[in-house]
This record gives sequence, C-alpha cells and structure tokens, in this order.
Amino acid sequence: MGFFSWLFRRNKPKKLKLGLALGSGGAKGFVHIGALKAFEENGIEFDVVAGTSIGSVVGAFYSAGYSATDIVELLKRIDFGEIKNLFMIRMDTSGMYNVIDREIGSKNIEELNKPFKAVATVLETGTEHVFDSGSVAEALCASSSIPPFFKPMVIDGVRYVDGAYTNSIPADLVKDMGADYIVGIDLSARESKSGILSKIFPTYKSNVEDPSAKGYEFSDTMIHPDLNDYSAVQFWKGNEMFDIGYQAAIDAMPKIKEDLERLKKSKKK
Repeated sequence: MGFFSWLFRRNKPKKLKLGLALGSGGAKGFVHIGALKAFEENGIEFDVVAGTSIGSVVGAFYSAGYSATDIVELLKRIDFGEIKNLFMIRMDTSGMYNVIDREIGSKNIEELNKPFKAVATVLETGTEHVFDSGSVAEALCASSSIPPFFKPMVIDGVRYVDGAYTNSIPADLVKDMGADYIVGIDLSARESKSGILSKIFPTYKSNVEDPSAKGYEFSDTMIHPDLNDYSAVQFWKGNEMFDIGYQAAIDAMPKIKEDLERLKKSKKK
C-alpha cells in the first residue's frame, strides 16, 4: 500500500452507525412498517436494531433483510386464523412461532443480516431479559407474550412475558450496539403497565416505574404519533396505521437528516 493510499484510508471519515429502537404496541406495529417505508424512500438504512413485543417482530424481519414492502406482502400471505385459532384455544404463541419460524427460516439471532436484540420480561423476577442469540422465533414469542392474551413463553424453564413491562422502547440496547445516532418509535402513552400484570399474576413485582424511559433517554429522535383512536388489537386498521407511521417519519425526516449531516461533518474534523 502506497503512502497516499494509506493516508487517504487513515483520514477517511468513519461511516455513521444508525440505530433503530422499535416500541411495543400490538397491532399498532403497522406504524413501524410505514415508518420503515419512509426511511427507505429517503435512503436511510439502519445498521443495528432492537425491539420490544411487536417492535421485536418488525425489527427481526427488517434485520433479516425484509424491506417495508416485503413485510406488508408477508402480512398479506399470513393466515391470521392460524394464530387466532390457537390463541382462542390455548392462549399461547404457537401460531405466532410457526409463522415466524417458517418465514424467517428457523434462524438464530446471530444469523440475521443486522445486529438485533429483543426484550422480554422474566415473570418470576419482574426483570428485563435481552435476547441477543438463539432462536429468533422463541425470542420474538417471549418478547410478545402479553397477558392476558397469551400465556407466558417458557424457555429452558424460565417464564417470559411481554418486554413492554420493563423496556418498551429499547434505545439503550441500540446504544450498546455502537449506534452513533438512534431513532426510537413510541406506539403508546408513557405510562407503566406493571399494574395490569400484577392483577393477573399477584406475585409479580417490577422496579421499573416507566418502561419507556430508556427509549426517551437514549434516542436522538423519538417518533411518537398520535394513536389515541387505535388499540393494540385493531389489526383491521393496519392500513390507516401504516399511513400514520409513514407520515410521522416523513415529518421527522428534516430533523433526522440535519442531525446526520451535522454528525458527518463533526466526524471529518
């Protein structure tokens, strides 16, 4: 390698690592897909991803190489009766597991195209658990097992419930993965849900007062659209929520692009 080649490589600015933290919210996850579509159209690709509940599901597919359009097409192919029937009979995540495992291909988290983490809550201790290795389908089911709709997901003898109870927008995990700039997406009101869980499981105790706090602390930009007219079970309103997510990301785009340009300039100095 010649001197000038070495000097050029040495002074070449380091590429910014962009991170995405996708929040919990059930059917409101269509917002995430709409936002991803807006980012794609604006040439913004995220390098590291973390998600909770539905955020973990969308995040895992994105990390596996699915585009927003791919995810929408996947949802059109899914037989929701496969999930609903098992849900009504057993109240477990078997149907969800089958769909995820089939579509992603029985992959482990380490095999995804992008670094990815999913958040669940350990029922016995009320503590956060981070899945950064092992079965993608198991991790996503654990992260999405929200009572009373689903029974806890049991993995190696440990019972897991929805990560929304401990870290609903895991921007801190994205920061730990080395992100220089983090976008978070909040699908819900900033309030604790641990009271709901303690009514179902009286022994449940959590020391997390505000599960969304880390999301707001570690995100450089938080996208938080108004979803007061939507609930976590209104999957039939997916198209509306997709559009809301798309527009919310478009509205945030000037700030995000300005921030990124400023960061790039600071990296050159």
